[in-house]
Amino acid sequence: MNPGRQLRGRRIEIAVISSSLLLSFLVACTFSTPVSPTEAAPSPEDSLPSPTLTLAASSPTAELVATSTPTPLPPGFWQQLPIIPEKISDHVREIYHLGLTLGNNPHVFSRIGDCASAAPAFLVGFGRNYNLGDYTHLQPAIDYFQGSFERPSLAAKSGLNTAGLLTTLWTGDQCLANETLLDCQYRLDHPSFAIISIGTDEAYYVHHAPASFEQNMRIIIEDTIAKGIVPILGTKADDFEGDNSINATIARLALEYNLPLWNFWLAAQPLPGHGLIDPAHLNSVSYTNFTDFSIPHSLEYGMQMRNLTALQMLNFLWEQLVETSPVDVVATPTPTP
Repeated sequence: MNPGRQLRGRRIEIAVISSSLLLSFLVACTFSTPVSPTEAAPSPEDSLPSPTLTLAASSPTAELVATSTPTPLPPGFWQQLPIIPEKISDHVREIYHLGLTLGNNPHVFSRIGDCASAAPAFLVGFGRNYNLGDYTHLQPAIDYFQGSFERPSLAAKSGLNTAGLLTTLWTGDQCLANETLLDCQYRLDHPSFAIISIGTDEAYYVHHAPASFEQNMRIIIEDTIAKGIVPILGTKADDFEGDNSINATIARLALEYNLPLWNFWLAAQPLPGHGLIDPAHLNSVSYTNFTDFSIPHSLEYGMQMRNLTALQMLNFLWEQLVETSPVDVVATPTPTP
């Protein structure tokens, strides 16, 4: 079967079945009833596939073909991975340059996730109201991605889970009929990058349907890659599911697909309370904004540390991809309607 057609079929099937279920969309990342996937997937195993990945750009969207050989991983392997990677893989470079040929805007990233990725707390302040303090070396990333920080995101909101990204239940008037929330956001943004940081609201189903999160994440990752958008996968500070299986899955998929991992979990570990105000929500300092690092004490809080490390990831991508891109690669950004 054509991999792209199979991927679309799985996404549509999830959307159709999900529409018959009730989603509880509550404020502040309270835990909505997730939508259970409709088809079985192999149970996640503690192994690292070493993939051979091929992108075929013969159509407006590329198709992903992957083969993998399992390699055992030690327990807790993901806890040792750096907050920001040391280098970009060749596969990421291929995705990025494919996206340029498809008209993706190299100055734009999409925010994909739950309340920890939603406005106004996450990254939005870098659009106009920030103080880098001792981190002025990150200014080039702000300059390069300026205009993207304040861009609205329908796909970053309280209560969102992976199944919600693959349905039409939470789409808005800007979305097309039968267009999933994820595809709608990508069409509106035409991004070259997507910060995908989600998982807190998966706690219910990783116990009742252990394969559900990984299955949905694979669809999200492959859909993103097929559009020439570089997925940046982020771990979460909390362990609301109780066994850290969600972060382990996120990290394992990042390694399998050779994608950049933003290991925010590691950045949150030294913070008081691990940067959490309760078992599932980040805390924040009350006397300054989310993107003010001029007061050292502010970086003892989860939301401020999240913004700093996310900006470090964007700066890493700018250094690794944009600054090192061949001069003959010319992007033709597609304007947002």
